Amino acid sequence: MSIDVLGLGAVAMDMVLTCDHLPNEDGYAVIQTETLMPGGSCANVLVTLSGLGAKPGLVSQLGNDTVGRKLLDDLQSCDVETRYVSIKNGGISMHTYVAVDRNGEKTIFCNMGDSLLTLSETDVHAAMLDGVKVFYTDMQLAAPALKLARLCREREIPVIYNLQVEPAFLNQCGITTPLFEEMLSLCSLLVTFKEGVIQQTGNGDLMTAAASLYDRYRPELGIIVTLGKGGAVWVDGNDGLSVPAFCVEARDTTGAGDAFIAGFIHAMFLEKRDQRTSMTFATACAALKCLQPGPRVNASKSNVWHFIEGVGK
Repeated sequence: MSIDVLGLGAVAMDMVLTCDHLPNEDGYAVIQTETLMPGGSCANVLVTLSGLGAKPGLVSQLGNDTVGRKLLDDLQSCDVETRYVSIKNGGISMHTYVAVDRNGEKTIFCNMGDSLLTLSETDVHAAMLDGVKVFYTDMQLAAPALKLARLCREREIPVIYNLQVEPAFLNQCGITTPLFEEMLSLCSLLVTFKEGVIQQTGNGDLMTAAASLYDRYRPELGIIVTLGKGGAVWVDGNDGLSVPAFCVEARDTTGAGDAFIAGFIHAMFLEKRDQRTSMTFATACAALKCLQPGPRVNASKSNVWHFIEGVGK
């Protein structure tokens, strides 16, 4: 199978726990349901893209444990190309515990395992990019991600970097400031969240912080900041763009950011839509995800357009 979107990053098994509320410090909450669901940010993006009609492929590493085998089977059943997924003998695959309250708000605990982060830059190579139109990474695998990003720059393949976690988590993954800054200098587009921008700049005003980050690294296509119920903003050194979120009664916000990015990649890079249309399509994908349980949205391209048209009436 040919690949048009290559993703490098996390694939994980999520134990989703639903509860009435998320407890405060020293508090308690009763678990209502426990459900195992395949997830991981990069895998979520690629599975969503597959549902939208793309031909995605994943670069990652799993253990040969039960979780790893289930994750690999799931990716293949979702038509994500897995020929670049390595298997570590005796390895433990990444898994998470996700607590979701009645309003769809969540808290995530992550067990990184010992497989994902041991994928090295020698395990990735230029041929992986043959025929690829877009490279996406969450950079949890720093050295391999940077190697492929450098190769993409040589081939003029857009690099989408999803900064989805706080600096402390990056450090735990071995992503030092120089590595992080190199990725910012290589990426075509940075997608991040409000607290990510604020913590990276130390500026409490969102738009000032986003403009400062853009001016420092000048990614070719700019910076998109997702704002949950506040929609998303795109800062590109020009007038920028702000798109509101669709108003829905959220069931589970887990993976909404991943759905947004998948929708954006599909609309902007594969269908060549304009900025506003691409952002609207992305926010619709995120809204549909919030209506569904678990870390992934189940929606076709026509489902998303019908949702947009229905809300607009």
